[in-house]
Amino acid sequence: MKFVVFFAFLFGTIAGNNDTLVNEIGIDEPNDPTTLPELDPPMTERTLHEIYRDAVGAYLDEDWDRCIEDFNEVSHGYKVYKRVVVNCRQKCRTKAASEVPIFPEDLEDLHFYEKKIVETLCLLTCNQEYMEIAGNKALKTLPRETETKLVNYHVYEYLHNCYYKRERYQDAANAVFTYLVRHPKHEISVKVLKHYLTLPGVEAQNVVNLEAAPYVSIYFKGVLAYEKENYAEAAVLFENSLASYLQAEEECRFYCEGPFDQGWHPEFTSSIANHFTFCLKCKQTCHQRLNNVNGDYRGDMLRSHYNYLQFSYYKLGILKGACAAVESYLLFDPSDETMLQNKMYYSAEAMEHFFRPREEAVIYTKRHEYELRLLKFISDEFSVVDRKFAEMKKGRQAEKEKTVVQPGKKIDEIEALHPPPGYSSFSNALLFNNLSAIRDEKHEIRDRKPQRVRDDVYLIAEENELGGKNRYVADGFLNSTECELLMRLASMTAVEGDGYNEYKSPHSKHERFEGITVGRIALMVYLGQIAAEKLRQLLEATEEARSHVERYFGLDQPLYVTYTHLVCRTALSGSPMDRNDLSHQVHADNCLLNDQNDCIHESPAYTWRDYSAILYLNEDFQGGEFFFAKERAIHESSSLVFPKCGRMVAFSAGGENLHGVKGVRRGRRCALALWFTQDENYREYEGTLAEAILQRVLLVGPVEEKDVKVPLRYEDLLLQYANSDDFLKDFLRNSP
Repeated sequence: MKFVVFFAFLFGTIAGNNDTLVNEIGIDEPNDPTTLPELDPPMTERTLHEIYRDAVGAYLDEDWDRCIEDFNEVSHGYKVYKRVVVNCRQKCRTKAASEVPIFPEDLEDLHFYEKKIVETLCLLTCNQEYMEIAGNKALKTLPRETETKLVNYHVYEYLHNCYYKRERYQDAANAVFTYLVRHPKHEISVKVLKHYLTLPGVEAQNVVNLEAAPYVSIYFKGVLAYEKENYAEAAVLFENSLASYLQAEEECRFYCEGPFDQGWHPEFTSSIANHFTFCLKCKQTCHQRLNNVNGDYRGDMLRSHYNYLQFSYYKLGILKGACAAVESYLLFDPSDETMLQNKMYYSAEAMEHFFRPREEAVIYTKRHEYELRLLKFISDEFSVVDRKFAEMKKGRQAEKEKTVVQPGKKIDEIEALHPPPGYSSFSNALLFNNLSAIRDEKHEIRDRKPQRVRDDVYLIAEENELGGKNRYVADGFLNSTECELLMRLASMTAVEGDGYNEYKSPHSKHERFEGITVGRIALMVYLGQIAAEKLRQLLEATEEARSHVERYFGLDQPLYVTYTHLVCRTALSGSPMDRNDLSHQVHADNCLLNDQNDCIHESPAYTWRDYSAILYLNEDFQGGEFFFAKERAIHESSSLVFPKCGRMVAFSAGGENLHGVKGVRRGRRCALALWFTQDENYREYEGTLAEAILQRVLLVGPVEEKDVKVPLRYEDLLLQYANSDDFLKDFLRNSP
């Protein structure tokens, strides 16, 4: 079967043929998706590291035949190595789980440790059995550097050139295409592939990904059967594809349980916790790898199986299967309108107990949520320890200006633990910050002769001047009096480290970060602690910005505020003027930016964000310039925007608009940060409550409660008043 895969870097299409032997699953005799074809062990006395080293040597010696032979051998050998490692770990985990404990009562969690001992003995036996067949060097642990190169397909970076030198052009195209699947923005390889497609004997439709995941071919055969309305065949194929996908992810997760060089000598418990966290972070990347389908990232790949299955089963008259698939899909995206409508439609015919999600979907989503929460807990709690260590170290070695968490850990790694604010506490959304560095920005956007847009707002710069798409800068949203009022509001109410677990320097050790949400401000107005005029002015500024963004981009759907954050960054006294760290690292607002500069649109990113804006309140500081960037590890920005009172920079929230903030060298920089969505389900609830509170206070005044302190975790108190105040309840009941 052939299917079309789109690549932006080709400005066109390549048809990828995935009919490899490994991927074939016949519809009449479906294979067990948990069992992959056996791979013959390599017949050699060299380790994989030695083969890789020799292959590179052959490349440098221009021995093209030996280069092809050795790189193919190391590629095959690594597949065998990985397969054996995963098989042993899976088998031994199952064996340990089925063993009866030596002592029936689980004292001090000894059953857990006993299972790990049994599992270890099994692994030793399993590995030894394989080495007796394949040789003592077959399972010799790969050096980390070599393993990383194999994982990242660097074999094909060499191999395509060796094929080219031997005029094996189709093989060369396949190899460089495979490398591009993992490194889609590697410009040289993009140009090389374009060249290969012009060579004799090379057919674009025959270019294949040599590392395609086993489930891919089955999935697209299912899509083809579905489009031909052959629902019986489609259902079988999607069931096989789903099982293969889940098995591939399990194998990836087991492979993550490899060795870990801690770089120091921890205690017993610390050693276990560190290694576990290392493995857990690796496991969280497995679904991202599987969702890279020949360079086309499909964040909904897993749940799409349930979409196809629900309709296929419905057409086959298997209503129970359709309902279970619908419920399974909704575990991944509970607000999907189409699937909710399907559920309502099926409800007219189905029994209530039909609407139960499938077991594998429940296990998958629960595990995913648990792991995300656990990683967030690790991030939050250990950041507190990090800060204490930092303060102790600063007291002992102030002259070095370094923070030590533990041996081998750098300050950038500490910063990575602190998630940026992006959605109120009424949401369960989780997001870990994406960090990068910027060294030299050259292109600047300064004031020019303004172009009037409407009223008092003036356009300063558009796409062509800002070096990208869907971005602009405008002046005139606030006058000096309004800016000063909001600055004073921030001074009176902002909380150090707001949104970053009260960590006052989440982005730079040279700055203090303060922020306040619209919900906290509204609560203080409700309690009579600050004047209602300040809240009114904040809401008006927010609405003016939202309305302008909606009009400028000509949106055909309403734009809603999804999060509001009044923030200030202050340079700490004594911070160096020549510092080159960032006040906010390069990132995108609705996706996770990985090391390959791919933006992953899936949880825990704030995928519902569509547009962003920053409305500046002052300019009496040094540094703090906003910049757009072209990639994560950036050496040159595509533009610089200099803050000033009433100036707003606005842009679409995806990976096309990577951005950051240069370090504030002196003074205090304040701004109103806004994020917008076209999905009403993610409309900022705190903003709606703030509107209700403003109306209530303007009409009848604040509540008569003295000495009420607004806690750091204020949300429960805000909800308590919203649920008990009849005026607020009436307003919320009648609000759009």
